[in-house]
Amino acid sequence: MKRKEAETDPLTAGGAVSFEQMMSRLEELVSRLERGDLSLEESIQAFEEGIKLVKQCTSVLGEAEKRIQHLTQEGTSLAGAAPEPQEKEEERGDDELPF
Repeated sequence: MKRKEAETDPLTAGGAVSFEQMMSRLEELVSRLERGDLSLEESIQAFEEGIKLVKQCTSVLGEAEKRIQHLTQEGTSLAGAAPEPQEKEEERGDDELPF
């Protein structure tokens, strides 16, 4: 019976899943393992699935971190680029006021 549930589970069926769904499934697996009411084989299967989910979540977080770093660098380079002054002091005539 447990095998049929795993086959219809979208997380193990190879479909696209969100990070939040993976984390939710991981929490569920941890909870089941902590209860201690699984057979040895069920525990091993839950552990294997959990390890796969951890790897997938780590990958997703790594990609998110790269995106954030890229966006931060873009924002910093845009903010660091000071606009050119419209008129430099050297170009101003002696009879012109600085304001």
